[in-house]
Amino acid sequence: MCSDPSTKSPKRDQIIEAAVAEFQEKGFAAASMDRISAKAEVSKRTVYKHFESKENLFRSIVAILSERISDSLNIQYQSGVPIRDQLTELAWAEGRLLISPDVMSMARMVVSETLRNPELAAETQGKIDSTSSITEMMRAATEDGQLNIADPEGAADEFLALIKSKAFWPVLFGADIVTEAEMAAIVESCVSMILSRYGKG
Repeated sequence: MCSDPSTKSPKRDQIIEAAVAEFQEKGFAAASMDRISAKAEVSKRTVYKHFESKENLFRSIVAILSERISDSLNIQYQSGVPIRDQLTELAWAEGRLLISPDVMSMARMVVSETLRNPELAAETQGKIDSTSSITEMMRAATEDGQLNIADPEGAADEFLALIKSKAFWPVLFGADIVTEAEMAAIVESCVSMILSRYGKG
């Protein structure tokens, strides 16, 4: 069995980085564990020590990406704190992921591969989704009287779409990762638009 996905190891990190590049360049079916080991500058035996198969390696990358998203967006609604401040914090939690080169490399690889492979798409669906925490924030803020939202899940989708339309999808198709200053403007615009539609005053 491979090591736990959360295990910290420099060699494991090298393998993950090399695998992301290999999968992105060649696609899952054509990817080679030999090339991954060469790119990672480790032996093939070391690769298999950490990851028992190519499939396991791909799933590990998805698990790492999912964990990064989950950890970053683990933000609870706080009664008494202005909703603009809380939505800004939540938008920045997503935004920091989208300005991270390693996160975006993994995201590019996972999305491009799931487009090629319907079976992998079905398996990974929902594992890199970040709407649940945002939905809960929208629901709790509505119950607390700070927002007026009939469909919290729909509002969460809108919230994410406002950010991803400028900072995720263009990058996925070759644009440069947005800068921190650009992300600040995106966050401000996103929060203002959500409050314009759903704010209580």
